[in-house]
Amino acid sequence: MTTTHLLEPGSVRDWAPPGWHWEVSSGTRSLVRNPGDVVDPDLVWWPSRGPASVQRPPAPEVEVRHRIREEDEHVRRYLVRLDTQAVHDNMWYTLHRDPPHVSIAPVMVPYLWVQAAGRSAPRGLGPGKS
Repeated sequence: MTTTHLLEPGSVRDWAPPGWHWEVSSGTRSLVRNPGDVVDPDLVWWPSRGPASVQRPPAPEVEVRHRIREEDEHVRRYLVRLDTQAVHDNMWYTLHRDPPHVSIAPVMVPYLWVQAAGRSAPRGLGPGKS
C-alpha cells in the first residue's frame, strides 16, 4: 500500500466503494449497494480488463456470501469513522490486488477506508497490502 497525494478537503466524503452509492433519506446520508443483483465484492473491486485479462472461476456461493457480509461490516465501520474522525480524512491510498496482475487496475481509496478495514476486509483491502 502506498500513500498518495492529498486531495481537496471534503472530497473523501463523496467517495463510495465500488458497487455502492450515496443516498440521502430524511436528511441522513448513507452508503447503499447499487441496485441489481449483488455480486461477489472481489469481482466488483478487482475486475479483469484489457488484453491480458485473467479468467477467474466464480467463487463458491458460500464464499461470496461471506465476502458480502465482510464488506457490509467494513462499510458500517467506515461510516462510523466518517462521522467521528476528521484528522486524516483527505489522505488517499492506492490499493493493488493481492496477488497483483497486469490486467487488474489499482484502486484509490480514502485513508479512513483502509483504517476501517479490520480483519474482515475483502481480499486485497486490509492494512499492509500492497
